[in-house]
Amino acid sequence: MNKGKSYFSEVLLETVSSDFSTSLSVCMTHGRYQLYTDKVVYSYEDLYKNFKITADKIDWKAFRPKNILVLGLGLGSVIQIIEKKNKQPLFFTAVDIDEAVLYLVQKYTASKFRSPIEYIHADAQIFIAQNNVKYDLILFDIFIDDLVPPKFETLVITKKLASALAPNGLLLYNRIAIEPEHIMRNMDYFDRVFNKVFPQAEFVNVKYNWVLVSDGSRLKKGLIV
Repeated sequence: MNKGKSYFSEVLLETVSSDFSTSLSVCMTHGRYQLYTDKVVYSYEDLYKNFKITADKIDWKAFRPKNILVLGLGLGSVIQIIEKKNKQPLFFTAVDIDEAVLYLVQKYTASKFRSPIEYIHADAQIFIAQNNVKYDLILFDIFIDDLVPPKFETLVITKKLASALAPNGLLLYNRIAIEPEHIMRNMDYFDRVFNKVFPQAEFVNVKYNWVLVSDGSRLKKGLIV
């Protein structure tokens, strides 16, 4: 019943407290679960446009990842989007520091995923620092409300992300781009850090987000923004 109603108006399902956001709310809208704070949307199933549009620009015939790391889970939108683009078996490792997020994804969307997923409750900075596994694809989607925590904008952590990539691996790094200060911060991080670690980097401008792509050659020709 809620799914039908959601095509006409948003149906609020649950609001929970969080140690890392003022609150987290789950609603159903247009037949999809959406996770949001009072500032931004964290997750929107296959309609999570920043990653959906970026995924549409990647040549998945040439790039066929198997082992995938998700840093910042939300309700698992990025998992659903990548699963839709790949028919081969996938394995996901999903890391999130917020117990409330892990609770909500298990309650609402985990049953929709077709791939095996290892859920890890941890600080992604510590996880990456201690990691010795190589991943074909890393999806970075970590925010406190509308900002990436500064500890994930350093040269050290960005190099750690690079070292976690398998040969020919790809990092997609999501950033909010709503206000002028967001844009300035994104430009600073891209020029000062990201592009130095990944000389072939590009970014996809998705209206309210920038998705930084570690290797622009993975994007279909004519679709780089």
